[in-house]
Amino acid sequence: MSYHLSCHHQLAEINAQAYAALWRDCGQPAFYHPDLLAAAERHPLLPTLATYYLAAWQGERLEALLVVYQQSQPDPFGTLAKSTGFHFTAPPGGLLGHIAHCYDTQILHRPGSEDAAQRVMTELMVLAGRQGIPGCGLLNLSAGPSLSAAERAGYRCHFMHDRFFIDLMPFERFGDYLAALPRDGRHEMKRQLRKFDSDRGSYRVLPGRDADLAAAVKLCHATSARNGTPHYYPIPAFLHFLETCGDLITVVQVEHQGQLVAAAICLNDPQCLHLWAGGVDYRLSGFSPYTIMIAAGVQYAFSQRIRRIEMGRTNARIKARLGCRSQPLYSALFPREVA
Repeated sequence: MSYHLSCHHQLAEINAQAYAALWRDCGQPAFYHPDLLAAAERHPLLPTLATYYLAAWQGERLEALLVVYQQSQPDPFGTLAKSTGFHFTAPPGGLLGHIAHCYDTQILHRPGSEDAAQRVMTELMVLAGRQGIPGCGLLNLSAGPSLSAAERAGYRCHFMHDRFFIDLMPFERFGDYLAALPRDGRHEMKRQLRKFDSDRGSYRVLPGRDADLAAAVKLCHATSARNGTPHYYPIPAFLHFLETCGDLITVVQVEHQGQLVAAAICLNDPQCLHLWAGGVDYRLSGFSPYTIMIAAGVQYAFSQRIRRIEMGRTNARIKARLGCRSQPLYSALFPREVA
C-alpha cells in the first residue's frame, strides 16, 4: 500500500484530530498521551538532542506514527549494553524511542496497517543515516505487532529485561488479591497493614493537580539516587514534566504524622493503572511505606474497576511477592556502527 511520509519535530505540527483518532484506535496508551509527549518534548528527563515524529498518511488519515528522540543516555539501567554490546553516548548518541522512562514502546498503527508500521521503521534508518547518527531503533518493546514490524524492516532484536504487572481479573476485591499472594508476600503485607493501622498511618489518592507533586518528586529522586541512578528523576525537570501531563497523573500519597513517607506517581490508562514512579522514606514510620503504597494502589484500582496494574521494571524478587507477573521487553536496533 502506498503512504505519504512526513517528519516533524513537535507533536503540534501534526493535525490534532488525526493524531487523536489514531491514538484512540490504538487503545489510548498512556505513554503516547498528547500531554505526556508534550512533556517529553519540553522537559526531557535525560539528555535529548532532538525529537522526531515519523508519520505515514493516506490522504488526511494518519495510519502510523513513530516517536523517537536523539538520546545520549538511553540506557540508565545498563541492560541495553549488556544484551547487545552497544553503547550510545554523546555525541551523537542514538535515534531511539521511546524515552527511557517508558516500558510500553509502540509504533502507533491501526489494525491492518502493519505495512505502515514497517514503512516508518524503514524511514527511521534513512533519517539516522541522513543525520549521521550511528544507530537507531526502539527500546522496551513487548512481543507483538510493533516488534514484528521492526524485525521485518531489518532491525536486530534482543531481550532487554522484564516489566511487571498485577492481573486483578481473577479477583473481586482486595481481600481476594491478598489471599492469593505467595505465602511470604501475604504474611508480610498483612503484617505491614497491621502496623500501618496501629501507627495511625493514612493514604490519599489524588489527581495530580491536587497532590503534593513537589514532595513526591523529591521522594522519587532520593529513592532513585539511593539505588544508584541519581540522574533518573532530575527534580526541576520531573516536576515540570508532571505538571505538563495534567489530568494524566494521579498520585498515591502515604502519610504518617503529617509527613509524606511514600508516593506513587501513576499514569491513567483506560486499560490499566500504571504505578509509574515511586519514592519512599523508611526513616519516618514504623511500617513499610513501600508495601503500603502498593496496597493502596491495588485498593484504588479495585475502586475504579481497573483490572491490571503496571509495576514497571526492576526489583523482580520483591514484585513476585506482591503477586506480579513478568512480561519480557526487547530492543530493536539498526546500528551502522557501535555508537
